[in-house]
Amino acid sequence: MNDIIIDKAILHILDTSIGSPVLADKLMSFSPQADEFLKIHIARAMEDGDIKKGGFKNSDASVQEHSESCSPDTFDTEGFKRAISNLEPENFIIVSQQLAQNIFELALSNPAIPAADVLICHFKYDNGIYFGLLKFNYKQSYIHHFAMVGDEKETGIIQQNATIANESQKLDEFAFIRLDDFSVLIKEKKYEINGGKEFYLSNRILNVTTDLSPKTKVKIVEKAAEKVIKEYYGEDPLRVSQLKTELKSCVDENSIVEIDRITNAVFDGNFSAQQRYKDEVAQKGISGRAFEVTSEIEKTVARKQKITTDTGIEISLPVDYLENQKKIEFIMNDDGTMSILIKAVNIR
Repeated sequence: MNDIIIDKAILHILDTSIGSPVLADKLMSFSPQADEFLKIHIARAMEDGDIKKGGFKNSDASVQEHSESCSPDTFDTEGFKRAISNLEPENFIIVSQQLAQNIFELALSNPAIPAADVLICHFKYDNGIYFGLLKFNYKQSYIHHFAMVGDEKETGIIQQNATIANESQKLDEFAFIRLDDFSVLIKEKKYEINGGKEFYLSNRILNVTTDLSPKTKVKIVEKAAEKVIKEYYGEDPLRVSQLKTELKSCVDENSIVEIDRITNAVFDGNFSAQQRYKDEVAQKGISGRAFEVTSEIEKTVARKQKITTDTGIEISLPVDYLENQKKIEFIMNDDGTMSILIKAVNIR
């Protein structure tokens, strides 16, 4: 795990059930436990498969409605960059309060946006200095209750509606802005605003444009290939196995998925299918020829392939088996059906 040094942080309470935010006026005093808690969440967030890369929109074309309760304002992108780059505590507190107020007002008028504690910080990670916004959306949990009733002890279970994510839970929403180049890393969810769902954190709070997340891109690569395989080759588990194997190899070798490499491996020699695949991937939003994946994706991508027969039999196979004829063999029968021979296994 990369070293994380938290320079300063402040926590604002955005509980829409009480009608007004609790905006802190002082920086957090960090205990060792709080410091470790925040570092764990930052480290996990940096490797989240749903994280998206982004950048600020041009300031001369940036009109942003900070919240439904405010009239539309011109979002001063350059001013915002200067504000979050100012490491002085007094300025940091003011900027954090303004961001928290904007989020609260938007959530207050749009109940689908979860109430939360918002933690804003400056921290160092991987030789960069970041301005971070971590939104700890409230979750329901239960705790014990104890009271004295006369001389008798009474216990019970009560519901807590404003608890935040623990160390083992992933955050649904956060944004990290690297201060040397103002690149943005963001994870967000769509919520209903004015009758339609949208990404409010990037569109209405920070005014940034974003790329697709690595997890979304991997799904596009897989689904597009499976679609084109079906169009050109029908139900062909061998082609699908080539897709899974090549995708796993890309990720394991250098954490980069190369579109051309997968295209050539899966649709070798079929130029029409290759072009159809590239068009399908581009249409779904992948514009480049390669993209990086996070360590979270590396652990989960294409480790198994499930084969389902027309009679409902399901076979789940490790990807490493698919092209190893010592382990498994796909045999095309004269009648157009396929036999699957699984070799040298112990039954347990």
